Amino acid sequence: MEDQRICYTVGYGNSIFSEFLNRLLDNAIKIVVDVRSYPQSQRPEFNAENLKIKLPENEIVYCHYPLLGGMGKRSYTEYMKSADFRKGFSDLLYQINRKSDNDTKIALMCAEKNPRNCHRRHIADRLEKEGIKVIHLTEPGQASLTF
Repeated sequence: MEDQRICYTVGYGNSIFSEFLNRLLDNAIKIVVDVRSYPQSQRPEFNAENLKIKLPENEIVYCHYPLLGGMGKRSYTEYMKSADFRKGFSDLLYQINRKSDNDTKIALMCAEKNPRNCHRRHIADRLEKEGIKVIHLTEPGQASLTF
């Protein structure tokens, strides 16, 4: 049987919240995993405390995985060698494996719209090495498998 594990990524960029939400809904995303170190934004609608309210109102679970966050004193590729990253990544793999059995779609979320310019690409590369298909939701109605 073919491996059906899939993980999505999405960045809100300069989207307004309704555009971001529609991108999630259009792709039947049920769990958003916030991979920002600090889930705060200059745009309050994307702060964790607001996402914890707004996403569940639309039947989407919000989770914050700070151990997958991208801000730090060293490069992200160096950070990926740390015990903290390995723990966060292991937790993410567990969720993806657990949810793939019932087709619950998970999306990794960050601020940067383009995954090429974001630490999500490093997480995506690692997921693909684990046999998980990664789909990047970049624009409304658009998804890409590669950068």
